[in-house]
Amino acid sequence: MSEQSAPVEKKSLFSLLAGVFVRPGATFAHLREHPSRSWWLPAVLIVVCTLLPLLVTNAVANRSAGPTMNGGMTPESPAMIGKGGGIVVEGSLPAEEPTGPSAMDVLKTVGTIVSQPLTWLLWGGALYLASVFLGRSSGFKPMFQLAVWAWLPYAVRGLVQTVYIWITGQAILNKGFAGYVIDSSTSQIITPGPEKLALASILGRVDGFMVWNLALLVIGLMAFTKLPRRKAIIAVGVIWLVFALLSVVPAILGGMFSSLTM
Repeated sequence: MSEQSAPVEKKSLFSLLAGVFVRPGATFAHLREHPSRSWWLPAVLIVVCTLLPLLVTNAVANRSAGPTMNGGMTPESPAMIGKGGGIVVEGSLPAEEPTGPSAMDVLKTVGTIVSQPLTWLLWGGALYLASVFLGRSSGFKPMFQLAVWAWLPYAVRGLVQTVYIWITGQAILNKGFAGYVIDSSTSQIITPGPEKLALASILGRVDGFMVWNLALLVIGLMAFTKLPRRKAIIAVGVIWLVFALLSVVPAILGGMFSSLTM
């Protein structure tokens, strides 16, 4: 009579969180064997950490509005955070009392909360279609859960950005490598052309946390579907490129609308 294999010990949610950072391959394999594992904790953590930079930006903006009433900005702060989270330069900060969140602040907060689940749904669907096309489908639900867990690097990025904004009192105007095509050091607000906005939209997605996120997606896709590494890399790379190109459209339309209303 053959011996039964010992059951795999289930890990706690916090062990899985740590495992995604230190042993992603084994962690995703564990998630594959336990598909009912709840993904709510990383989802909530990511949304909260993504919101923190927005909330801290508004808090620092209100904090910096006080000195403006008494004679303007301090000379050691050439670029401070204006109301609504925008960057204003020395001498351009309007003299106004600290206020509560504006309508734009509320829209940004709601947009962040809504966009995260939509992003995971889109990535989950795209990964599912790619796995079906490559003949290694494991279902939509595992791909959705993979997208959520693989987004944890952006929670780390949110914490890093929050600390930076709080310490320096400056908003992060151009994310990723967007600063290479949009200059934020001049004394006035810049409205770049459509081609610069398109390039900035793509470059703004590129940073070390994005690379980390894509690496986790590749590792997870291999673990969930048993795809070879090369095919997993191609699948994730193509999906990212398609989404990056699609993001160019609203960036261009937004830039054209801004130029018309100026």
